[in-house]
Amino acid sequence: MKRIFPFLLTLALGALAQSTLGVEPPVLLKEAKPGEVLTQTLTVYNVGTRPVRVRVSLGDWTYDPMGKIQFLPTGTLKESASPWATFSPAEFLLEPKQSRPLTYTLTVPKDAVSGTHWGILFLESEDPNPPPGVPLATFRVRMAHVFYVNIGPLTSGGRITGIVPSPPKDPQEPYRFAIQYQNTGNTAQKLSGRFEVRDSMGRKVAEAEVEEVVVLPDQVRILPVTLVGPLPAGNYTALAILNYGDPTKDVAADLPFTLRTPLSAPPGPPANEGGKGGTP
Repeated sequence: MKRIFPFLLTLALGALAQSTLGVEPPVLLKEAKPGEVLTQTLTVYNVGTRPVRVRVSLGDWTYDPMGKIQFLPTGTLKESASPWATFSPAEFLLEPKQSRPLTYTLTVPKDAVSGTHWGILFLESEDPNPPPGVPLATFRVRMAHVFYVNIGPLTSGGRITGIVPSPPKDPQEPYRFAIQYQNTGNTAQKLSGRFEVRDSMGRKVAEAEVEEVVVLPDQVRILPVTLVGPLPAGNYTALAILNYGDPTKDVAADLPFTLRTPLSAPPGPPANEGGKGGTP
């Protein structure tokens, strides 16, 4: 499996009064076998100027089809690896500019099914001596370390289940599309790709960006695409080409569509309103 695109879940519950909590590494991907025990040591650091008290907890997380992160209680998901985890210490104090190790252990069940399992380790910090009269919640920040465990055999697969168009109501607006993709394998994927528009002769006349995302096993993801002009009225074909980590295989889908009025170019930057003539 290709390396999952690293990301850091930062849940700001308020400003931390000149104190910043961090964790390294923010994401971990491990290969394991049923019954195996994995141990990982993180570094938690405080780069701020005030001490912080750190509390550690576990949870589950997932994406909705639009890519919004949802946090759930430990063990909610059937693919959850959070129940496998134990950690120490559960609470500690970090002085300004100080760092310390945090160790957690994943005990993979002997009957663990193949595929990607995942969980999240929350680190919530608060000022142990907040200023008088200021609510304690004002000084809380929650960071996270995400862990993935791959248990073989792994299967990779995916398909585009549809392309949904949203024509503009005004020529100044972009033409929007939504690519519906399903991860049909049992492993998390880093999905990337491209979106092209071809004319009736098969020539590429426009292209748009497809955001690179992580798609969890057996999940559906909606990938928004924004197409801007200039593009004359006519008949076209939208072509989505995605790759889920296999360098030898892409998945593709197309959608014929008609542009009934020309698609305008996006507005340019405002004109320079400086003085007349001369050079700066």
